[in-house]
Amino acid sequence: MVSLIIPNEIFFLHILEELNSFHAVKIPVKGSSMLPFIRPLSDEIELTGLNEESITKGNIVLARTSENKFIVHRIEKVEKDVITLRGDGNLSLREQCDKKNIFAEVTAVYKKKRTIRKGSFEWNLAKECWFSSPLLRRIYLKIDRSMKNLFYFLIVVAFLVACSGPRGMVKIEMEGNEAAQEDSVEYELVVFDTGFETWYALQNSPARYRSQQYYEGWNQQYVSEWNYLATQPRRRSFFQPIVGYEPGVDYGFELNHKLFYYFQYVERVLRIPILSNHPSGVIY
Repeated sequence: MVSLIIPNEIFFLHILEELNSFHAVKIPVKGSSMLPFIRPLSDEIELTGLNEESITKGNIVLARTSENKFIVHRIEKVEKDVITLRGDGNLSLREQCDKKNIFAEVTAVYKKKRTIRKGSFEWNLAKECWFSSPLLRRIYLKIDRSMKNLFYFLIVVAFLVACSGPRGMVKIEMEGNEAAQEDSVEYELVVFDTGFETWYALQNSPARYRSQQYYEGWNQQYVSEWNYLATQPRRRSFFQPIVGYEPGVDYGFELNHKLFYYFQYVERVLRIPILSNHPSGVIY
C-alpha cells in the first residue's frame, strides 16, 4: 500500500474550496488537542460553513492562527475581531486569530458507533462542563490514558451533578386516560435534576429492594418536611413543593422507590439536609 501525504496547507485549501461551494466536509482527526471530546485516528468531524452564531464562545471552529497554522479548536473568548482559541486537550496553550480567519464550524463528531451532533446533550455537556483549570485537565487526561471507559463514565456523572438544570423540582404526573378505571391509573415521577437519573441507575438494584410500605413510610415523612422547607424564605431557592404525593394513594413500588432514592440523593450527594433522622441500613 502506498500512502500519499498531503501538506496541511494544501489539504485545508481544498477543504475551503468545498466549503465555499456550500458543501459540508467530513475529515478524519489526527491531533490529540481536542481530547477527550474528539479522539485522534478513530473520530471524524464534519465541517460546515459559518452562520451568524458560529463565532461564539464554546463553538469548535476551523481557523488559521496568527502563526499561519490551520487548527480545529474551541473558541474560548471573542473580543471584537480577535478570537482566542483553546483545544480541550491543551492545558494552558491558547491561540489567537482574526475573526476573518475563521473559515468553518464543526457541527458533528463521528465516532465508531454513534454520531454526536451540535446541540445534542453530549455535545452541550462537553461545551459547558469541560474543565477550564489546567490542573483538572491534567488529572483527567492522565487517568484517561489508562482507564478511558470507566473514568469517562464517572466524570459524566460528576458533570451531570455539577451542571444539571434546576434542582429541587419534583412532580408526580398521571399517565394515561383520566377516564380509566382507578386500578389502571399509572403515575410517573418527574425529576428536573439530570444528575439524579445517572446516579439512580447505579443504585437501582433488585438485591437492595425493601417493601413498598417501607418506601411509602419514609416518603411521607420526606414529602411533609420537604414541602415545609419550601415555605421557608432561606430554603425556597432549592425546595419546591412536591406536587401530587398524597397519603393513601397507591403510587406503586417503582415510583415510591425512585422518590425515596431522590431524597437520599439530595441528602447524600448534594449534601442538603431534609430530615433530622435518616433511614438506616440503606446501601450505596
